[in-house]
Amino acid sequence: MQVLIVDSSSHIILRLEEMLADTPVVTVVHTSVSYENAIRLFIENKPDVVLLCAGLPDNKSLKLLSEIKAGFSKTKVVVLFTNTDECMHEQCRLLGADYLLDKYQDFEQIPGVINSAPIIHKPIQ
Repeated sequence: MQVLIVDSSSHIILRLEEMLADTPVVTVVHTSVSYENAIRLFIENKPDVVLLCAGLPDNKSLKLLSEIKAGFSKTKVVVLFTNTDECMHEQCRLLGADYLLDKYQDFEQIPGVINSAPIIHKPIQ
C-alpha cells in the first residue's frame, strides 16, 4: 500500500514516517510539505491513503482534498487537525474526507486507520 503524507511541518512528517515504518501493509511512503508537490506526487503515484494536514497555507488543504476526491473517490483521505475548528471539519466532511483526526489526541490511531484501508491502486505487474 502506498501512502502520501502532506504536512507543512517536517517534524510531523518524520514522526508519521517512523510510525508507518512499523505498519506492515505500508510499502511506500511519499512526503510533501506543499500543495504543489503533493498534487504532483499524487498524480504520479496514486497512493491508496493520503494523510493530509488541515493547516496548509492558503486553504490548500481543502483544494487538495477536493481534487483527490473528484478524481479518485476511493482513495482514503485522513485529515489531521491541530485545532477544533468545526467549520473546517464540516468542509472536509462535505468534500469527502474519510477520517478527521486530531494530531495531538488521535495520533496513535493512524496505524489502525491505515491497516483498515483497502489497497485500491494495485501496481501494474
